[in-house]
Parts: sequence; C-alpha cells; structure tokens
Amino acid sequence: MVKWREWAGAPGSTGPGRAPVAEDDALDRAVALLDAGGVVAHPTSTVYGLGGRPWPEVDARIAAIKRRPLGPLIRLAASRTALVEALPGTRWTEAARRIADAFWPGPLTLVLEDGSRTGVAVRVDPHPVVRRLLDRAGGLMTSTSLNVTGRPPARTGGEVRAVLSRVGSDAGTVGWLDVGDLAGSTPSTLVRVTGEAVEILRQGAVPATDITRVLSPHPLGRPSP
Repeated sequence: MVKWREWAGAPGSTGPGRAPVAEDDALDRAVALLDAGGVVAHPTSTVYGLGGRPWPEVDARIAAIKRRPLGPLIRLAASRTALVEALPGTRWTEAARRIADAFWPGPLTLVLEDGSRTGVAVRVDPHPVVRRLLDRAGGLMTSTSLNVTGRPPARTGGEVRAVLSRVGSDAGTVGWLDVGDLAGSTPSTLVRVTGEAVEILRQGAVPATDITRVLSPHPLGRPSP
C-alpha cells in the first residue's frame, strides 16, 4: 500500500502532510510535484531516496535538505534504454554493459564516464513503486539517499519523518511516497567503470565477488576503505 504525504517546507513542521490516498492518486501527485520542480521521498530496494527532475534548481533543493554542498547526484532510471536515451554522452563499455546486464534492476550504482570530471552515477532500481513512478515520470529522475549528510539513510517511516520535519522553506514542497518501513539492507554497491577497468567505490548490497565473477577477465580495482 502506498500513501501520499506532503510537507510545505515550514521549519520545525512535524505534521504528517495530507491524508493517505489511493496508489494511482499518490503516483499522479508525485509526478505533478516533480513537474513543478518539487522533490519526492521515495522507496528503493535498499533505503528511502529523495528524487526530482534532473534540473539544477532541484539538485540545489535536495542538497539543502541533506545539508551538504551542491554536487553530482544519481540518475535513477526505469531501464538501461532510458538511461542511454536520456544521457547520450555516457560511455557504455563492455565492462559496464556486463555489470548492468547482471545486476539491474538491482542495488548497484554505476559511475560512468560522460566527459565530465566526476562522471555520472546511474542505477535501475527494482522497487515496484519507484519503477511505476519512473514509468509515469518519463523514465528518469535525479535521486540520492534520504538523510542528513553524515547520518544513516532513512529506512523506516519514523526516520523519514525525522528528516522531512526539519525541511526549511528554501526546499519548497516535499512529497513522500510512503510504503512503510523498508526491510533492513545495506545501501547500493557503488562501482566506477573507466574504460574496461572497474573499481568498487563503496561496498554494498551486491558483493564484490559477484561482480568479479561477471567481469572476468576484466580487472577489478581494490575497494576503498
């Protein structure tokens, strides 16, 4: 069951937002808020995320909620095809294609070359609610974990409320696709692909041994501590 709730960006607000509505209505309201430049707390297969349209002003709102400097965010997509179409400058090497084919939809984020200094982080997530949201929203949105930087990502309803209740007016309206508590899980594994070389930037839900298995004979960089 999916519920829709909204926060109006009033500092110190602790209210639950709007009353729950039917799932189709919740998704429609989420898409309308995204189109208006708002941000939406949404479930993923691991933790709650905070997403919006891939627009600079939306990235700034998300950074404000997370209380961190503005920086690159994940591009969450309904499919690899949607990513290729939306991000034509992204380099899909053989290693990147192998990883995507093996683990998507799934809890693994790829950082791919796109001509920028940092590259672009992309993922196709299997959670049915976020996939339905992406289908309605055109296949792509920017996303990151829902938390204040330095604190654990939100997995429970109480943790989501704790983050959103502190949203300031500069973030505008924030919506929440509430599916209740998520099963305990580690965040997605974060993997950088440069040419055919692969480096695990963050250990996560997909074990390094599984990545090694699908990549052989491609090299696998040593995980970051």
